[in-house]
Amino acid sequence: MKLISYYALFLVSTTGVLAGKLATVSAAVSSSITKTADFFQKSPVWLSTVRGPKNAAQVVKSFPADEDIHAGPLSSGRAILDLKSYPEVNKQPSPHHPEVLAVLKQLDFTWIPNTAPRKVKNWVMDTTLYDASKDPDCWWSATLCKTPKLGYIPEDISICPQKGDWGLNFDDGPYRISWPKSEQEKMYDQPRFYNFLVSSGKQKATLFFVGSNIIRFPEAAQRSLNDGHTICSHTWSHPQMTTLTNEEVVAQLYWTQKAIKETLGITPKCWRPPYGDVDDRVRAIAWQMGMRTFLWDQDSNDWSLVANSATSHLQVKMIDSYFEQWIKNRMIGNDTDHGHITLQHENSNATILLSEKWLPKIQASFRVMPIHQCLNDPHPYWEESWIYPTLDNPNPSKPKMITDGGSGSANGDNIQVTKGTEKNEGTSRVKRKPDDSYLNSFALKVTVFITSTVIFWNI
Repeated sequence: MKLISYYALFLVSTTGVLAGKLATVSAAVSSSITKTADFFQKSPVWLSTVRGPKNAAQVVKSFPADEDIHAGPLSSGRAILDLKSYPEVNKQPSPHHPEVLAVLKQLDFTWIPNTAPRKVKNWVMDTTLYDASKDPDCWWSATLCKTPKLGYIPEDISICPQKGDWGLNFDDGPYRISWPKSEQEKMYDQPRFYNFLVSSGKQKATLFFVGSNIIRFPEAAQRSLNDGHTICSHTWSHPQMTTLTNEEVVAQLYWTQKAIKETLGITPKCWRPPYGDVDDRVRAIAWQMGMRTFLWDQDSNDWSLVANSATSHLQVKMIDSYFEQWIKNRMIGNDTDHGHITLQHENSNATILLSEKWLPKIQASFRVMPIHQCLNDPHPYWEESWIYPTLDNPNPSKPKMITDGGSGSANGDNIQVTKGTEKNEGTSRVKRKPDDSYLNSFALKVTVFITSTVIFWNI
């Protein structure tokens, strides 16, 4: 009876003085709850009013069948985009533009780390003052960290999980030489390489597009989608992202999102930071803007090629040795226990030639596919009409066609809970901020348990 009386007295008091005294319990457990609670990532609401391409009849609205993919010239690029509505190409967009300000209002900056922008010294990232041993910000440029310290952001994608898979991908497109010195140099412009992929077994790849290049060459971007490639964001002007303010990061990602949506009618869930330069602050912004960070586990160093220079031959020889070693490791059984995502580019005549040289040899040694396919993720975009092949389902059924010219919508009502684990297996589980009622309920249960135990031992 004594135990019952004490317990009844406790239940009454929890709404008064005792609840106040035990408030620290709630604070103590709140941080651990934050790290384990679910957070639902939404498609970008700020793109809901952006319609698809004006020439919608020339752009596919779902993953194309192989019989519909053909090599050939590009379609006309006239009147696809209103270039005056976009920022200057290859320049940092203003963070004060009304469209960027509208996006900033949609983001919850309490979830974004208060980390100062990084500095560049002598053209490279200055990591001298950063504590790499503790790596508090998971800064890739300093430590190659790919597992965020923030519990609600998934691990960066950097490998194909299955040994023998090669996630084919190319940065910096769509490619067109900026200042050709002759007609011969222009022969490497797209669709040359896209035609080569078609002729190589209609090979598909993941293409990380620069926003400025999309609006300069929209017909090539449309051709890539029509050929079945997966499109991801690679920022507007290719900066080192951790050197930017929060607002500048948002501007870089937003204008690229808009260019992709307005040119192709899709909203990618994937992005790659230029130079791999990313930390948890930048990851958090990209995650709230609907995109997961994609990196790599092998670097071809093809970005270092300088076409027509005196050192070009030596560079090609060095890069050839990387591919030779990767293929040799695969052939003799000395490869890693996972597949690869190898950094390659479509940003110069030299990188196009190198890729054409090595792709047939890679195809003979590895199972070559886009990154999302090796991840078993059929949904690289927020538009549900797009279903890509996966390892488990290489021939997905064709979804219902969309006829409004928008190829689906990206808005706040289109909520998707992603599947998989927090590792490099498909799309990761996402997390949400806990609400107060859940915290209070949990704290009350802890309080009841602790207090009941104390009462019991004092009877």
